[in-house]
Amino acid sequence: MRVFLSCLVCRLVTFILQKMGRGATSMPGKVALKVKRNVLADLSKNVKVIIVTGTNGKTTSCRIIEEGLKEAGKSYFINKSGANLITGVTAAFIMNSTITGKATKEYAIVECDENAFKEVSRYIRADVVLVTNVFRDQLDRYGEVTHTLNAIKESVKNLPNAVICLDADCSLTYSMSREIPNKIVTFGVNVPFEEDAKAPEISDAKYCIFCKHEYSYTYHTYGHLGGFECRNCGYKRPEPDFAVTAVSELKQDHSVVVADLGGSENIIRVNIGGAYNVYNAIGCAAALSSAGIPEKTVISAIEHFDGAFGRMEQFDAGDGKHKINLILVKNPAGFTQTTNFLRGVEEDCTLIFSLNDNGADGRDVSWIWDVDFNGIFKKQNVKEIYVSGKRCYDMAIRIKYEGTQGREIKVIENEDYSKLCDIAVSQGRDVYIVPTYTSMMTMRPVFAKRLGGKEFWE
Repeated sequence: MRVFLSCLVCRLVTFILQKMGRGATSMPGKVALKVKRNVLADLSKNVKVIIVTGTNGKTTSCRIIEEGLKEAGKSYFINKSGANLITGVTAAFIMNSTITGKATKEYAIVECDENAFKEVSRYIRADVVLVTNVFRDQLDRYGEVTHTLNAIKESVKNLPNAVICLDADCSLTYSMSREIPNKIVTFGVNVPFEEDAKAPEISDAKYCIFCKHEYSYTYHTYGHLGGFECRNCGYKRPEPDFAVTAVSELKQDHSVVVADLGGSENIIRVNIGGAYNVYNAIGCAAALSSAGIPEKTVISAIEHFDGAFGRMEQFDAGDGKHKINLILVKNPAGFTQTTNFLRGVEEDCTLIFSLNDNGADGRDVSWIWDVDFNGIFKKQNVKEIYVSGKRCYDMAIRIKYEGTQGREIKVIENEDYSKLCDIAVSQGRDVYIVPTYTSMMTMRPVFAKRLGGKEFWE
């Protein structure tokens, strides 16, 4: 009876909120959980659940997995809005079940916040868990990396029957393999993206997680990822089950890689740019294969996927001359990889950085000083630089200290995203907007309404 009531109130709240023009992504689940706290245990009984968690890459990975299930002809649902706490997960399950709580789809793709994973894992039944990576995130929300790692590890222990897909290149993530009883599938990149890639001065995992001696590396990809080895205790990167063995192209809008997908090598075009998306692709190959999806379908999904909202999302400015690109950043590692991507942009462009300090962003913005801007402001093709958001002046100071080759840093005050949109549309050259989470969520509807695009929950 309480399952029925939980599903009923969730539907009613969703209906009301959508009539009001709101997303109805978390509140319906919050109300449903008041009726029955463990309703997820009932809702997930007969669904094949794939959970994606980790610091970076969750939303993009979920969308690649979605593409794989769609191409495989499977029925599925996903908490597409990115509402990745237990409230959003619960709402997604209820809206894809009958009024009595019986699932109407075969698969569920669940994006799950690292800290929320522990609570979700108490109730849900998962078949596959993809752990993308562990990086230092917002310190005031997540604490140090060991806190995040322990949260994921304890959550996985609640899911002993799930196949766990781990990043073999991440010394933090892979350390879980020593402490969990699950079947483990590993993925990684066997080669550096750049021949001279070196470990950053500020690393999230410089010392061995087991004996505290400094790691040695045979190569780096980015951040603390790569061929790590502790020469004191012997902990080291394993040979991944799913591996990128060569990188032929690393372009703005795509990459071409050679990948070993569990025994057979394939040339694969990753249909979105950035080194981090190569990791997302190979991680999803591991997860989809673990869920029983055929290799050809997995490859096709990676090659056809064209991005998630706010993550390398592109809008046509409408003049036939330039594009407006949204690239979400949330922490030093992700921001640094974004600047590394921007360093590869050769055409004339305008850069806009938007920094907020709302709860979902993290109140402490000092993390921007750990970002490596990779010399992007010294490039002659960067014609204009703007800053926006609640902490626009903090962002302006950070960029000023980096050096702008005499270029003025223009400030868009008061979170005026309509003005920001006007500026972006009028540029006549490609525009790259780099916002933090709440800034992206606020500005994106402005761009979507003006230039065309789905609502974020669609």
